[in-house]
Amino acid sequence: MKTRLQELRKDAGFKSARAFAEHIGMSVGTYTDYEQGRRKFTFEAAWKFADELGVSLDELAGRQWPRPPTALASDESHLLTLYRDTDQRGRAAILRTAEGEAGMEEKPASGDGAGAVSA
Repeated sequence: MKTRLQELRKDAGFKSARAFAEHIGMSVGTYTDYEQGRRKFTFEAAWKFADELGVSLDELAGRQWPRPPTALASDESHLLTLYRDTDQRGRAAILRTAEGEAGMEEKPASGDGAGAVSA
């Protein structure tokens, strides 16, 4: 899990172990012990890392499990698989592309809480 923790930390935009440790309020030494495999994960520590990194415990552990079959069309299933199997940056790109194709690009806030309407 140590290699996966480092990879997910970097994917989340934390270039250094120190930056992430400070972000979550953990001593740098304790965090680097987890990242380097010198400290065993407790469930509480794993949950904290997963929550802060926005991933599941399965993703944190690098576990690939067979997804249960769904009634989705094959193209929907394929899109979901691509989304689930990519990192945070890839997921954001997939969402931007889908929003653009659906004509649902985010509009800048107008400041009054109402969406802008174009004529």
